[in-house]
Amino acid sequence: AWSTHALAQVEGVTEVVGVLHPDELAALETSGLGRALRAAGATRFVQGGARRQDSVRSGVEAASGDWVLVHDAARPLVEPQVVARALGRARQSGAALLAAPSHDTIKRVDAEGRVVETVPRELIWRAQTPQIARQRELLEALADADQGGVEVTDEAMALERMGRAVVVVESPVTNFKVTTRVDLERAEALLAERTPPPGSQRGADAPLDELRAELRGARSQLSSLLGGLGQLLSDEGAATVEDARAAAQQLREALRPAEAPASELRDTLQAAARAAGGAFAAAGGAVAAAGGQAARAAGAAGAPARATPARTRIGLGTDIHRLVEGRKLILGGVEVPYDKGLLGHSDADILTHALIDAILGACGLGDIGERFPDTDEAYAGADSVDLLRHVLADVASLGYRIEHVDAVIHAQRPKLKPYKQAMRENLAQALGVEVAAINLKAKTAEGLGPVGEGLAMSAQVVVQLAG
Repeated sequence: AWSTHALAQVEGVTEVVGVLHPDELAALETSGLGRALRAAGATRFVQGGARRQDSVRSGVEAASGDWVLVHDAARPLVEPQVVARALGRARQSGAALLAAPSHDTIKRVDAEGRVVETVPRELIWRAQTPQIARQRELLEALADADQGGVEVTDEAMALERMGRAVVVVESPVTNFKVTTRVDLERAEALLAERTPPPGSQRGADAPLDELRAELRGARSQLSSLLGGLGQLLSDEGAATVEDARAAAQQLREALRPAEAPASELRDTLQAAARAAGGAFAAAGGAVAAAGGQAARAAGAAGAPARATPARTRIGLGTDIHRLVEGRKLILGGVEVPYDKGLLGHSDADILTHALIDAILGACGLGDIGERFPDTDEAYAGADSVDLLRHVLADVASLGYRIEHVDAVIHAQRPKLKPYKQAMRENLAQALGVEVAAINLKAKTAEGLGPVGEGLAMSAQVVVQLAG
């Protein structure tokens, strides 16, 4: 429904054809899927095939326009204005697709996995959808692929085989394809900030899992709001925080998985909404108490009271890696001369890893291990500053900006003072902030523990987001 609604809002789009699995098509009306998709903008439905190109052909043949846009339903965060721009480019050049430029270093390898060359990443784009072409030309390209026994992975590939020119139109990385559970959780968090599509099922005829997803974003915001308040408030303020925590617990209980007929789910949602409202009200009281204390403290010091930002989030990140020989020592994207480096799947940049963790925490999007797992070879030897740039797209999509970073590196050796400024400047450039917004400290461990014995290094970062 999210994807259908997004495409239906594109200027120039006159119909949206849904291509469905045979089982979905057979249960279209009884399942409520047809009603939800029509409300979101779908105009008709057809049955898909065994392969992507079979499903695409079915949908393209059912479309009546001269131009067709083929979109993955699993990309619910596509932006209509970006699609409209791509449609305009397609009309000028013949075909177009949305794509995101690669921020990763790309390696071409041989059959044994040995690196053959480093491909200039400015020439590498990660294909997205929709992909746009004239209906007649796309059908010809798909038929030619079938005749040649070629399975194409996207529509642009089919057009390329026919010698058709296809241009890329830059699209945000938030237009990702929901493939894994981590992708699903990330999409839910981002969609929680958006207005649901028309006809989106709520209450009585929505499954409990959907109701839980709807309020996940609210719970994440509430957790961020409550975090650390108890340390900032007086006893009276701390009691207000406890009221908020109690209301938040009611919310969790209301959303606990349970077996219930559809007729009872509306009551569940209403109870959860009441608990959420009580939690936010209590949290608001805690913030007001904190603001009053800050104002009184400022007045006592003879300083003017300072306004609290409308939306602030705080995140904490930590990382530790073992020191080994034969590795470069990379900190904050800066190579520090030393006879050892940090061991890890990527470049093991503990400072940047802790910063990424802090940002993800502030956004309620899990941790770096979920986002960039060390089991994924795509991140082997990755430049951590490039990974940081990926995460910044999430910050922007949630309506936040980096306000301040406070970081500390624990290392017995080498002395890091000569390199701290370069690290600050490098991270400030990656984050798009002034160098003054990055505070960096380097400390030894006084000979204690793995860090003090020179076996490891660690980093901690606190980041403040404002919106």
